[in-house]
Formats: sequence, structure tokens, C-alpha cells
Amino acid sequence: MDFNGILAFVTHPKISVDIMFCLRYTILVTLCVTMSNKKRKELHAMSTKTVLLALLHEKNGSFVSGQDIASRLGVSRNAIWKAVKSLQEQGFEVESQAGVGYRLAAERDIISKDVLADEIKYPCSIHVFDKIDSTNNYAKKIEACKTPQLIIASEQTAGRGRLGRSFYSPAEKGIYMSIAFETDFDLDKSLFITTLSAVAACRAIEDVAGLRPKIKWVNDIYLDGRKLAGILTEAESNFESGRIQKIIVGIGINCFSCDLPEQIRDIAACLEQDTSSFTRNKLIASFCNRFFEMIANFDQSKILREYKNRSFILGEQILIYNPAIARQIGRPGERLHDGIRARAIDIDENGGLVVEYLEGRMSRQMQTLTSGEISIRKV
Repeated sequence: MDFNGILAFVTHPKISVDIMFCLRYTILVTLCVTMSNKKRKELHAMSTKTVLLALLHEKNGSFVSGQDIASRLGVSRNAIWKAVKSLQEQGFEVESQAGVGYRLAAERDIISKDVLADEIKYPCSIHVFDKIDSTNNYAKKIEACKTPQLIIASEQTAGRGRLGRSFYSPAEKGIYMSIAFETDFDLDKSLFITTLSAVAACRAIEDVAGLRPKIKWVNDIYLDGRKLAGILTEAESNFESGRIQKIIVGIGINCFSCDLPEQIRDIAACLEQDTSSFTRNKLIASFCNRFFEMIANFDQSKILREYKNRSFILGEQILIYNPAIARQIGRPGERLHDGIRARAIDIDENGGLVVEYLEGRMSRQMQTLTSGEISIRKV
């Protein structure tokens, strides 16, 4: 008898109260034991190194004795020593002092493959680089992506966004990552991946940093009116089947403040002024877990509803930068690259932006924009 059958049995009106009580109690105990075992397995699955790093980060520079660590983690002092040595080899400045214990001497936020492997709940191959030209470029070179490939860099020398724009990626100040995976998505579902990624990024930032960012259609994440993150989605398709074979989602998030180039100094945002309130490992893992969960339980209407709720341009006047549309509304050649005044009305079921033009021969007419070669700036 399955679980639903048991519930039907114990709630049957002809069963005595005593039998119902006993069976319900047995089911409750069984569920509690199962959940406890699952929780214990999850804790044991995390490496000593990962748990130790979280504990030292929690102490915020204060010493904690080896005995206290061993007691809390349920491992030997020798296991603690080995975990400390491993963290030091990865670049974490763990200071040890005889008779006192251990501490993180410097709050340096290092991206750790081991920590991510413990924190990410879904299978993936993890590649971590100190420096790379572009994580999306690297992802394109990986041929086999049946197991999702996660590529992360602490610095990019040629980071890029949509429309060929560069994405400033200074060392240890942000998250620069790509996820590459094979899929048999139909084209219409694949077009929704950028929308899904934006929602996943917002959820992850809320989870880890406690902030509520907004979305600017189609692929930018904003905080307090400034750009916090950008998403670049690329795909490889099978022209015969009309299906997408491989998708690469690149995302860059500004985490910690730095000396920004003058051209973006007034328009870029970062999550924190220092590294004390969250770690990049936590944010990367949270994004990956949210992203893979939403793909596994794909619900287009739910994703779209949240995306619209997080949008900060709907109902607002915007400027659309697109030469082809400029020609449609009757602009002369010298003004094809000027912004076109419009109002953002809605986001349709495919993620397209519905706008009402406020000038030219299409004034008061509605049109749905797809992502393509369109750039939007809020007025």
C-alpha cells in the first residue's frame, strides 16, 4: 500500500479511533526519522573543509579553538588540521596560534571549487579560473555538455554582454560565470531561458544578500536604479530538427565596490562595500540551485509572473534604440540612432516587451519587441 493508500485507510470512518491514532503516529514517526536521516546525510555529505570555512567566516576574524571546531564538526583534531592546510593551499589566509586556535586572518573572498561542489545540489562539472578572457568563450569550446558545465572566473580580460558590449570584470570584485548544458528544448522554451535566468539571479541575491533587485527587460538586473548584473544567453541549434542542442548562460554580478571606469561609474551598482556580509561561493551556489530547480520544474506562467512583478519599466516612458524601428516610424537617416519615445505596456507570454509608441507615424500604435538588436533606456 502506498502512502496515499495508508492515508485513505486511516481516515476511513469505519476504522476505530485507536487504530487511526496508532497508524497516524506510526506514519508521523516514520516521516520524522526519514527527514532526520536525510538531514544527517546532507550534513555528512559536506566536506570538513567547507563546514570549517563557513564556521571561520561566521566568527568574523575571531579565533576559535581546535577542540571547539572538532566538537562542533564531530571530527578529529587531525582532520581539522588537514582541512586548514587544504584551505591555506587554496589561498585562504587561515591563521593558527598554539593554544588559541584558528581564524581567517584576512577576509579574502576566494571562489572554491570544493565549497561549490558541496553547496550546489544539482550535478555539474565545475571549472574555476583566476583569470580568463571570457567564461562564455570557454564554454563554447566544451563539446560534451550532457552534464551541465559551470565555468567561473575571478577575473575576465574580455568579458562581454549583449550587442558586443564589454563587461568590466575586475579581479575578485564580482562573479563572472557561465553555465553550458545540452537540451532538447523547443525554440519557444529556449527563448525563455534569459527570462528564467534573470528571475533566478534576483532570487539568489535576495537569498544571500537580503536585497531586492529589479529587472530591466530583457537581461539586466538593477539595484537602486543602477545596473548590478547582466546576462548573456547564447545557443547552438539543430537546423534539421528546429531544436536547441546547447545553451550557454553567462552572468556577471558586481559584488564588491572598486574603482570603476569613468564611463560606468555613475550607472553601475555593487552588492556590498566590503566582503563581510556574504561570500561569492554562497551567491554562485544559490544562483545555480535556483536556476536548475526552475528548469527541472519549468513553469512558464509562474516565471513570467515573477519576471513582470520584478520589472521596473512597465508603465514607464522609455527610449528605444533601434535603427530598423526608427525607419518604421519615419525617422530621417541622420536620426536613426536616436532614442524613440515609447511607453512599456506589458510583457507577453513569450517574454516580448509590448510597447506603445509616442512619436512618429506609429504614434499610439502598439508593437511587441523581441530581444534581438534592441536597447532600451528608461527616461
